[in-house]
Amino acid sequence: MFDQMNFEDFCFEVIDVSVTGTPDVHITQNGITFSLKCIEDMGYPQYITPMIDVKNKAFAIKACKADNEHAIRFSKPKGEQKRAIATSFSAIRRMIRGVMSEQWQPKNRYHITGIWYAEAKAMVFNLNTAKELPPFLKPGLVTQSEK
Repeated sequence: MFDQMNFEDFCFEVIDVSVTGTPDVHITQNGITFSLKCIEDMGYPQYITPMIDVKNKAFAIKACKADNEHAIRFSKPKGEQKRAIATSFSAIRRMIRGVMSEQWQPKNRYHITGIWYAEAKAMVFNLNTAKELPPFLKPGLVTQSEK
């Protein structure tokens, strides 16, 4: 069948492979990384307001204007933002780790997929669903399980 068709006979659609994955955040001892998909889903906001819900154990970043009292610089424009955003955001990291202190190990890393609330222009991360990952090892170090 295909051998009798011309290319124009197909109904191909271009697959956009520039941004894939899920809108994730990774929280380590030293920093926070937001995936490129998270940034894309939010519309590449130049500024965000970080938010915490202690009762529900949720963390959010909400797109905002530069003149917002709690605005922090976040993304470059769409054509310029080529990678995930990795930053120390020490106050945010300490707040999140404080909320999760009973469940989270200090040295481990945590991965959380966000949920986009378009009407609020906010990406919300349920801290209760965080996947625990082992800490990064320095090159050459051997873990106890490898000995």
